[in-house]
Amino acid sequence: MWDAFKNLHKEFHEKMEQMQQFGGLRILILHVLDENGPGNGVGVMDAIQAHHESCKSHRRHRSPRPSPGSVYPMLKKMVNEGLLTKREDGKYELTEKGNKVINKLYGRFKPHEKMDRGEYSIAKALTEIEGYISFLEDIKEEKLVPHEEIIEELSGRLKNIEQSLQDR
Repeated sequence: MWDAFKNLHKEFHEKMEQMQQFGGLRILILHVLDENGPGNGVGVMDAIQAHHESCKSHRRHRSPRPSPGSVYPMLKKMVNEGLLTKREDGKYELTEKGNKVINKLYGRFKPHEKMDRGEYSIAKALTEIEGYISFLEDIKEEKLVPHEEIIEELSGRLKNIEQSLQDR
């Protein structure tokens, strides 16, 4: 019954490991170019800073704006790795390989593919549920006892969903 949730949990941790291996600045560059489209080095730094300023969780970390001494060498490295191309106008953009990496890491769909928002929403909801279940599994049993009734109700509802899938 919980195999689907275990698989989502495993996929999540695999993605997190891939992100850690890939490096923070590299992922930020891929992310801002994916979100904003092509940009030059200054534009990439501006977009990373804007991203940090818009996310409260990032504000407690180090400087929200990466230095030119870290961004430009990374852009060059990413071009050499085939993740980005540098256009004649000096702007960097994602290559097909860069798009594949961002799609794999973030579970996103390619822009030229039609996104099935229903499938995306279902996957997102299941991932959220899986995260909360993992959280509840880590809580001491005595803290869960007062909430036993709602846990049973939710469990029953999930069993009903599972049963409807088996009935089809």
